[in-house]
Amino acid sequence: MNRFLCGSLVLSLVLLLNSCSLQRLVSGKKKQVVTIVSSDTSKVVTVSTGKRRVVLPEQDTIGKMPDTTGSMKQLVDLIMPVYNSRLQFHTFIGKAKVHFEGPEDKQDFTANIRLKRDSVIWVDITALGGMVHAARTYITRDSFFMINYIQKTGTKIALTDVAKILPTQVDFSTLQNLILGEPLRPGSIRDISVLGNSWLIKVQDSSYTQRLDYRKADSVLLSNEVSTLTINGPGAVLRYDNFESVNNRKIPSSRSVNIQNGNDKFLMEMEIQNMELDKPLETPFSIPKSFSTK
Repeated sequence: MNRFLCGSLVLSLVLLLNSCSLQRLVSGKKKQVVTIVSSDTSKVVTVSTGKRRVVLPEQDTIGKMPDTTGSMKQLVDLIMPVYNSRLQFHTFIGKAKVHFEGPEDKQDFTANIRLKRDSVIWVDITALGGMVHAARTYITRDSFFMINYIQKTGTKIALTDVAKILPTQVDFSTLQNLILGEPLRPGSIRDISVLGNSWLIKVQDSSYTQRLDYRKADSVLLSNEVSTLTINGPGAVLRYDNFESVNNRKIPSSRSVNIQNGNDKFLMEMEIQNMELDKPLETPFSIPKSFSTK
């Protein structure tokens, strides 16, 4: 039960980054009419023979943006502010209904989430419609703490060592970005496509590739396909929907994560309600003295 409770929270959020346990999901792309901005800003070129792409050459240094000219530069200049835009906030509060399916079990639970930007992720988990107080976690940039109220145990461990007790390594920034519906990892833009009503951006760092789908109408992130640079390496697909305006900032209230590990499949579906930004919050955490501590 301890492993499943912990997995329900952390595995749902960060298993997709475990290079030892994931299998890349391959999704097909449909051909559509594409609109490309030409070098003449008064003209728009429509291409009906499939997807037109601006492919940026590979660089020796990850993170360095290659030089572009003409229509390529215009497209890059148009899309860079979309990719670079990040939610500005100090605190986040939300209540999530979570459905999790794995190869051994499935579970529905409620997760009350409190987030202090770049410092603390606090999650309190209840099951059976709130009748059972199951677990509480407290994650900082360097530490992982958990209380299992059912087994009456507590866990204290460095974040760098958390893979010893969980099926995956935890990365604080990735957890925070997934909660907020942001790109999971930073990286340099390697490829830009304009496809129908979407901007498709391929972003790469030293280990991973992300394929980000932004809606042109309002620049919200609709999906992210993550894979390693290794051929046939690990990966996952994240989808975001039902965007709500919170303090005039759009945040997805629905998100799903589909993961495959060989023949094993994982699914996490999350519906977040009562989202608030920049509200005062408390993140209480104390392992009861009567609980055994690991």
